[in-house]
Amino acid sequence: MSARVIAGLAALLAHGGLGAAGASAQFLSPGPLARPHVQLEGDDHCEDCHSSGRRVDNQRCTHCHDDVGNQVRAGRGMHGTEYRGKQCGHCHVEHRGRSHKLIRWPGGSREAFDHGLTGWKLEGKHRQAKCHDCHRQKNRRGAPTFLAARRTCGSCHEDPHDQRLGTRCTQCHDTQGWKNVRLEGFDHDLARFELKGKHRDAECVKCHQDPPKYRDLKFGNCGDCHQDPHEGRFAERCNGCHQEGGWRDVRMARSAHPGLSLGGGHRKVPCVACHDRGRTKAPSRGGRCVSCHGVVHEAPFGKRCQSCHRGIRWLGVKPKLALAAHARTPFPLHGKHLKVPCGNCHRAELPRAERYRGLEFARCNDCHRDAHEGRFASRDGGECGPCHDAHGFAPTRFTVEMHADAAFPLIGKHVAVACKQCHEMPRPRLDWHLSARRCLDCHDNPHGTQFAAELHDGGCAHCHSPLGWTSPNIDHGIWPLTGVHSTVPCGRCHDPTPEDRRAGRGASYRGAPRQCEGCHADVHLGQFRLSEPVRGCDHCHGNTTFRIDPFDHAGLAGYPIEGSHERLACDGCHHMETLRNGEQAIRYRLTYSNCADCHADPHGEQAQ
Repeated sequence: MSARVIAGLAALLAHGGLGAAGASAQFLSPGPLARPHVQLEGDDHCEDCHSSGRRVDNQRCTHCHDDVGNQVRAGRGMHGTEYRGKQCGHCHVEHRGRSHKLIRWPGGSREAFDHGLTGWKLEGKHRQAKCHDCHRQKNRRGAPTFLAARRTCGSCHEDPHDQRLGTRCTQCHDTQGWKNVRLEGFDHDLARFELKGKHRDAECVKCHQDPPKYRDLKFGNCGDCHQDPHEGRFAERCNGCHQEGGWRDVRMARSAHPGLSLGGGHRKVPCVACHDRGRTKAPSRGGRCVSCHGVVHEAPFGKRCQSCHRGIRWLGVKPKLALAAHARTPFPLHGKHLKVPCGNCHRAELPRAERYRGLEFARCNDCHRDAHEGRFASRDGGECGPCHDAHGFAPTRFTVEMHADAAFPLIGKHVAVACKQCHEMPRPRLDWHLSARRCLDCHDNPHGTQFAAELHDGGCAHCHSPLGWTSPNIDHGIWPLTGVHSTVPCGRCHDPTPEDRRAGRGASYRGAPRQCEGCHADVHLGQFRLSEPVRGCDHCHGNTTFRIDPFDHAGLAGYPIEGSHERLACDGCHHMETLRNGEQAIRYRLTYSNCADCHADPHGEQAQ
């Protein structure tokens, strides 16, 4: 509205032209707002939707209706495709009263709306659905919205398959109706009953009946579909003997054979060799070992052959029987010794007196060769026990505590270093005697000559400790770290310079900048550096956070914010501007401070 119109309205009010009732009304509004926007009623809220010199600003609409704004920015939906760049007021007309509907539907009404404009055309049964059947969501303000509906079948329809068949319903169904089922490409492996062997050749109607039934089918046991020809004589399930490739392919499992295990040699014996009265009937000779095998032992070991022998492998005595007797000797077997063949220790070439009772075993090297070639002879005569045990030479029993007795105790990160990292030597042996004990003997120096004096006086330990390189012992008193600086990683300030990179060195720690502009970019593009009075970053900002909240506008800018200015957003005066080089920055240093610089004179010639 121009200054002349405002002046005229003011004069009309002064002469009582509008009356007392008109003086209290909102005389700038063209009409009442619709019910959803009733909270914006009043002249003080005009700028919530309107900007100076324009009717309706789309950006101010999407400031509240952010769900629409997200679609426009993403180029999705009807607002982001068909109506992208168009004014909101073309379809959403205001100031026409409380009962007025805010939406001017394309096509004339909601029922005539072409749903294809949203990018999802309604087909089949979907054309019969009511709008509220799918659009039942609300936005973050609690108002009904058409924008939150999802396009997946499961967002509206209950999945009767409990997600066993995946989420792509359209593989079998279409929008014409759920009963229009296409099974040509259906993968039955997704169901609870995977088809194998002969089951793949079976017709669907054999299991799913006619008319088809797809739920509540019994298939937990073979007997749910197949008749038992054995009449319940076998307690084992059918798949213990039969395969899905066909009933005639019989492979009796060891556990399925009643009474006698088919392990060992029995597995190769033909069924008729024992079952002389039929495969499903017990042998006439009985089911004990002595029923078929003669007794060969002179000692009275009884007739439970299976207590020592396994199947028909008569020459294979169970290892646990032989090893059980070894526990009664002076040398019980533990760890790796349990798997050593008897002949490795009780060698056949030894005389019988030395082979068993006279066998030497007091020390490890009575049987094992000294792999360290006498290097540890000074420690208990080189006995293996302090470092190794019967469970294997690796991992060693040599602990970090035992390493404290060595010339180089393990502290900090050194505790987690693998032995071979320091004790390098071609396998299979490692060199346990080392002369290298300084940091630089194992670690590279990434600093070049920056700390030559410190390396000469204490080495790396002058700044670092074995607890880790990232836990330095550094006195940062030259430039104390306070505020956010105390949490910034070292590399953010001490990053490698181009010279460091060319020389293959790490970061530079000497000569790092100490002024704000040495590390932080000037987002104000020189406003406070190139014009008077010159201000440094610390004039407004602290080192706790760059955000200034609250901003002392009177003390820092010299311009107090009072009256209606308190309700004005910062960007109402401080606009984003684009420089000639294309860079953008918010102008904080303004060249004006008078009322007339921002406001038109509503009094015109009358004030003169």
